Amino acid sequence: MTRIAIVDPQPAVRTGLTMLLRAEPGLVPVGAATGAEDGFELVDRLRPSVVLLEHHLLDGDGLTLCRRLKALPHAPRVIIYTSEMDALMARVAGADGLVDKAAEPSELFEAVRIVARG
Repeated sequence: MTRIAIVDPQPAVRTGLTMLLRAEPGLVPVGAATGAEDGFELVDRLRPSVVLLEHHLLDGDGLTLCRRLKALPHAPRVIIYTSEMDALMARVAGADGLVDKAAEPSELFEAVRIVARG
């Protein structure tokens, strides 16, 4: 079972991802946050195995949050899930994967599974 946290400022995206993930066997959304600070607290408290993280957050930068999350003693795998992002910048921030929001849900599910396996 792969526990997933979602950090995205858009309510429709958070809700839609939660619904999609719940319908997919083995993928369990455990919580969602809108920004860098509540996202960090959520991940630190719930310890998901994977975080789907938007690059553009209301109170900060997703890449900075990615670096903070990867520094946790129980660091999750992080997938930058955004519509515009440079793969090199995501890798420098420590992201384990990058998925475009225009991708089909099946591509997102596969990316989550691959990243969760390491």
